[in-house]
Amino acid sequence: MSEPAEEPGPPAPPPAEPPPLKVPRRLGIPVLIAAGTVLVVIIAIAATPFWAPGIMAVLPWGGPEAQPQAVSLQPAAPDPALAATRAQASQAAAAVQQLSQRLAALEARPAPPPPDLSAIERQLGALGRTTEDLSGRIAALDKAERDQPATDPKITAMALALLQIRDAVEIGRPFAAEYRALVALAHEHPEIAAAAAPLDGPAASGVASRPTLAARLHELAPQIATAKPPPKATWKSQIVARLRSLVTIRRIEGADQTPAEGAVGMAERALASGDLAGAVAALDGLSGPSQAAAQPWLKMAKARLAVEAALRQVEAALTVAVGGAAPAGKG
Repeated sequence: MSEPAEEPGPPAPPPAEPPPLKVPRRLGIPVLIAAGTVLVVIIAIAATPFWAPGIMAVLPWGGPEAQPQAVSLQPAAPDPALAATRAQASQAAAAVQQLSQRLAALEARPAPPPPDLSAIERQLGALGRTTEDLSGRIAALDKAERDQPATDPKITAMALALLQIRDAVEIGRPFAAEYRALVALAHEHPEIAAAAAPLDGPAASGVASRPTLAARLHELAPQIATAKPPPKATWKSQIVARLRSLVTIRRIEGADQTPAEGAVGMAERALASGDLAGAVAALDGLSGPSQAAAQPWLKMAKARLAVEAALRQVEAALTVAVGGAAPAGKG
């Protein structure tokens, strides 16, 4: 027979709660909050390696660039530009050093003595005096030109015509047109027209030039020097005369010269020195057959002498006309 269940007794009293922690009144609630905050910050800082990468990836300024790069411990390759710059800097430094050394050497040299400028000063003085002299002469010429009376245009034209006639006579050509122009311009100057009158005849044919006269005298010289009276008209004399004309021998120097040979030599020497009048005078004194042989040349030479004398007379008359011309604006 089973034992009857025991009846429950009264409930056990609850366990007693521990007495509350007594906080000192000096530590208030704000102090506890601050301590807890500091503790949380310390823990967060200690755990940075675990949560910082994820947070930085989300932030706008985060990204691959914000992640720390691995530091390479291998040495970097040398930069060519940097090496070239260093080389140029070294060269520049060397050049500066050389220039400094040269400058120091130049400064160490003794100063050269001052140059002697006395010769240059004398030359400058002479040049200054020459310049003053030239300035004075130019001023005098300017004054003379201003004071000189104006020349008649017709006189100037006659002077040009005279120059053209001289050129024609020099080369031995006719000058009829130039002579007519001179006479027409000399209508108001009778003295000039009278001086030019001897040119009327030679103007149409011209006169022999001096070189032509020299060549012609050289050709006629043997005939003039050896001219003889004509022989009697016999066949024998004609043959002898013919043979003598083929071969002519004359003496040009020596005491054995004949008067004709001496006159021819004198005429050639005078003409070679430019004395046409002397050559004419030497041959003009011949007589007989020699004078007859010289007549063709004497005629040409005297014609030229007459033309040259007439040209001198015209030039003198023109000079007088220029000197007596009235100034411009006066009657």
